[in-house]
Amino acid sequence: MVSIMIIPLVLGIVFENRRLSSNWKRIALIISSALLLSTFAFIPSKGEDDYSFEHHIEMWPYFFIFIFVIISMAYHEKKIIPQLTEGITLLQSISIIYWIMDIGFLDKTSTLTYILIVIGLFFCIVSFIHAFTYLNLTRSSRLFLSIWSSLIMILFGIDHIYRVYKFTYFIDYKMLNDALNILQYFLLGVSLMYIFQNFYMLFPYLPDKYRPYGKDQMKDIRDTNKMHIKRYSREQIKKTDSFLALIFSGGIYYANYSYHIMPRHTAIWLVFWIFPTFLWIKAVIFTKTLKPIN
Repeated sequence: MVSIMIIPLVLGIVFENRRLSSNWKRIALIISSALLLSTFAFIPSKGEDDYSFEHHIEMWPYFFIFIFVIISMAYHEKKIIPQLTEGITLLQSISIIYWIMDIGFLDKTSTLTYILIVIGLFFCIVSFIHAFTYLNLTRSSRLFLSIWSSLIMILFGIDHIYRVYKFTYFIDYKMLNDALNILQYFLLGVSLMYIFQNFYMLFPYLPDKYRPYGKDQMKDIRDTNKMHIKRYSREQIKKTDSFLALIFSGGIYYANYSYHIMPRHTAIWLVFWIFPTFLWIKAVIFTKTLKPIN
């Protein structure tokens, strides 16, 4: 049977479409197009002798969601490549440190695990240096930090998808668990476009099956490098905002690590979602405070 949790997932995608575009007619067109194209899910697959309508019904929502996300990405192509800043990569680096600690990687004794942790910490240190100093953001550093951002978002995306679909009761109260589960699916819907986009921005770096790093692939890599560099802002953030990001996210992660308030992936995506709003509120308050009295 089709899970009812498909509803908050789809609502999350709709919400993000609405955030990116105020044109409801366009959004309705995107949804209609996705619904129409998703009917291909009912076409018998090759070698399917015994057609099972129930099986195709179960598969249809996933076809719809996939197509919905792809069409949304195509329509919002420029808007879903967010302008990255030192603050965003700082927040992501703090989150990956929390993720490593909470998932228990530090308890692993595998050599590969230690190598991955060291590499990750190196990336984190670079992002911390840029966030807390006025070190010039060169093309190389912007490329480096942008690729790091994509890697983190893909890792979090995969973890989020896996944990959402493998969700088990986290706390003793069923109503709260259900609410938490709805929130997880909604956040997954909100983030799907960005997860797919980050996959797209890292895909050219993977070796080609037939001609690894041949002329054509190197051209694709150069073009992708330009995209990464272009999306990373040269503007350096205020160091007070860096400290706020550290205190805000660190406080939430410490509380969640200590008291297990919610699953770590939910906490991470909530921080990504809430912190920009927190900064916006801070800016509004300070603007009103500093506004001259006539």
